[in-house]
This record gives sequence, structure tokens and C-alpha cells, in this order.
Amino acid sequence: MSKIPEERFYKMSAEYEAEQKALEERITKLKHTIDTANEQSLNTDRFLALVKKYTEITELDAEIIREFIDKIIVFKAEKIDGRRTQRIQIFYNCIGAIDLPK
Repeated sequence: MSKIPEERFYKMSAEYEAEQKALEERITKLKHTIDTANEQSLNTDRFLALVKKYTEITELDAEIIREFIDKIIVFKAEKIDGRRTQRIQIFYNCIGAIDLPK
């Protein structure tokens, strides 16, 4: 049985090490992606439970607003086509901002 040349061994070893490093980095990224997806799922479940709690809101009060809304950003007013417009962005608890179609 013959040995592989030393040069070939070092080349194969370097390729193996590079592949291992790339796989470890990919594992880390995939774990992060899974953790993020799991957290989003839990937040969505919490938000849905909150929505179910208030299925028939007849009047907004401070308690309901605090439970649903994390923060509101009010942007600078602008004139577009001669009309004053002002954009707001609402960040809901558990799910963040939602971009609604115009």
C-alpha cells in the first residue's frame, strides 16, 4: 500500500479545514434563522391572543392602546400635489410595524 504524497495531503487537509469552517458558519446562520422564526411565531401567537381578548372593541381606551401599541412615529408634514400630508408609523406589540397598502 502506498502513501499519498505529502503535498497532496496538505492540499486535501486545507480543503477539508476550509469546508469545515464554511459548514460551521452555515450552521450558525441557520440556527440564528431558526431562532428568529421561532421568536416571530411566538410573538404572532401572543398578538393573536391579545386580539382574541378584544374581539368586540366599542371604544378605545388607554389600557387597550397600551396593550396593542408599542410606539407611534409621526413624520414631518409634507405638501404633495398641493395637499398637506403627514405619514405616521405604528409599531404594535409583539409584531412590530405593519405596512398596509394605500
